[in-house]
Amino acid sequence: MKIILVYDDIGQFDQKSSGMVDSTAEFESPETIEALLAAMRAVGHDATGLPFGIDFPQRIHELRPDLVFNIAEGIRGSGRESLVPAWLDHLAIPYTGSDALTLAVSLDKALTKTLVAAHGVRTPAFRRITHQQDLGELELEFPVFIKPNAQGTSMGIRRLSCVTTPAELEHQVTWVLENYDGDCLVEEYAPGREFYVAILGNADPQILPVAEVDSEADFLSWEDKKPDRGYRVDLICPARIPTKLTEEMRDVALHIFRVTNCRDLARVDFRMDEEGCPTFMEINPLPGLSPSSSMFTIQAEAAGWRYEELIGHIIELAVERTRWREERRSV
Repeated sequence: MKIILVYDDIGQFDQKSSGMVDSTAEFESPETIEALLAAMRAVGHDATGLPFGIDFPQRIHELRPDLVFNIAEGIRGSGRESLVPAWLDHLAIPYTGSDALTLAVSLDKALTKTLVAAHGVRTPAFRRITHQQDLGELELEFPVFIKPNAQGTSMGIRRLSCVTTPAELEHQVTWVLENYDGDCLVEEYAPGREFYVAILGNADPQILPVAEVDSEADFLSWEDKKPDRGYRVDLICPARIPTKLTEEMRDVALHIFRVTNCRDLARVDFRMDEEGCPTFMEINPLPGLSPSSSMFTIQAEAAGWRYEELIGHIIELAVERTRWREERRSV
């Protein structure tokens, strides 16, 4: 099968234009791009990489692949993750992962929390902050946590993101609004342990082993993800937790996966609140796929999937899903 891997090209992104050291944190490395292509070829596919740029519509139309393996995050705007799937739907080209609507909703943390809370999911009290004056109507209990509303991979999350006073709150909100595209999310801080649930599949999805991040810090900031910053960060997979808690998080994660209409794969993040209950933080339908360092692939490995098998299975899921939709339409 002819597969095109669509990705963000770090080399074409002008990091200086944003001024932020974490501006390309969401992008996969060149090593991961090569590993993905090698995995696709290892399972028998004709795989080629295509960086996402302004010429993408013309180039993908000319290439006409059988399938697109989409990992493109986009550069700017609240709909940046939706651009590739929206255009592929327009051209009737199948692709891996969730569609444009799901990617747009899930990127907006406040919107996702509103949606899943309406379906009975526990999540910290929060507010979307668009302007500084919005802080005057804030009715949240300190400590609160501050981060960009539509960024991933710990972008905009620093060791100063958890604040305990109005002055700290104003300072950190100002910093986020001035340095990151879009709104700011302020939510009551969940002080407990942090867990990740990975989901693989569609009609009968597989829940991969739950992982936990164990850090010397109270939460995982962008600084703490860098090995030269001096903080110890360990990923424990499977997490050493009671079976009942594992099953509860798996059930809630699967519920969120379906409520947000995710497809093929996603990762759901939880933190324990002050009552010791898992509370929903966010869902990522475009999880990182580095063969060595991404949480999703580490969880898949813990479930017995070799990297080539995992990538091949994601492709199979997209093919089966596309075939099922075509058969349903023909009835």
